[in-house]
Parts: sequence; C-alpha cells; structure tokens
Amino acid sequence: MAFNESLSHLLQERRIATLTTFAEDDMPHVTAVWFLWQEDALYIATNRHTGKGRNLARDARMALCIESREDGREAGLSASGRAELLTGDGAAQLARLINGKYLTPKAMEHPVVGPAFIGMSDLVVKLVPARWISWDMAAVGDNLFTPDMDMAEFFYPTLK
Repeated sequence: MAFNESLSHLLQERRIATLTTFAEDDMPHVTAVWFLWQEDALYIATNRHTGKGRNLARDARMALCIESREDGREAGLSASGRAELLTGDGAAQLARLINGKYLTPKAMEHPVVGPAFIGMSDLVVKLVPARWISWDMAAVGDNLFTPDMDMAEFFYPTLK
C-alpha cells in the first residue's frame, strides 16, 4: 500500500516510532525513537555511538514505523529509504526541535534536564522516504462490519 494521506496526522502527533537499521551481521536492529516530520522528511536525533548511529554510518538503509493503537481502528505508516546523517549546528537545532516535540517547555528550559537531552544527540538522521506503506483497520472494518455490529466483540483490547 502507498502513502495514505488520511493518516498524515500520525506524522504530526507525539508518537513513539520504531526505527529499523542493520547491524554489521545484517541482522535488523529495532529501536524506539522520537521523530519530527518537517518539509517532507523524517528526522531522528541520536548519538553517533549508539547502535543505530553506528549502523547508519556504515549502512544507510533504514525504515521507520509510526502507528496508532486505538482499539479496532489501528493504523500506521512505514517509511523506508536511505538515511542522510547530519551533524554540526544544523543538526543541533533539529535535535532541539525533536526534543521540544516530546518535552514540555519547562523540561527544555530546566538547567539540568534540557541540556541533558540536547547533549545526548550529536547526530540527526534525515530520511526522505523512498517508499511508504500504510494500513488502516478502520477502512478494513468499514468494509467488514455493519453499523449494528459492536467491533469490541471482534477485537481484543490493546494493552495500555
């Protein structure tokens, strides 16, 4: 499935994404990350010494999955392509924006918390997706279930 514009809200929301990179033995390395969607690119702040940072420095292939887990209406987007690694002042500015999406202004301005998070990132990963995959259980459900059917009777609840 291609990019589903109706799911673009997932890119703006404060969600935890799942990043896949490839280790030296070509095994997938999967981690949870914060992300920012800006000007048709995904950005992830990290450190060059992390597994994902080392993996992407060696092999630029990556995929990022963002999903919603609302019971019976699960949906998601997966973007894949080749990473561009950004460093320096531009990367530091992007890392602040990424952290600001997930941390409150109080956290960002705190003399210990803000600098600690900003200091964790000396690398920003940029992905301009070459391929999108999307899924939307609500659309599937609309084709399977009639209004008189209670979807809760057909799906186990999402663990919270």
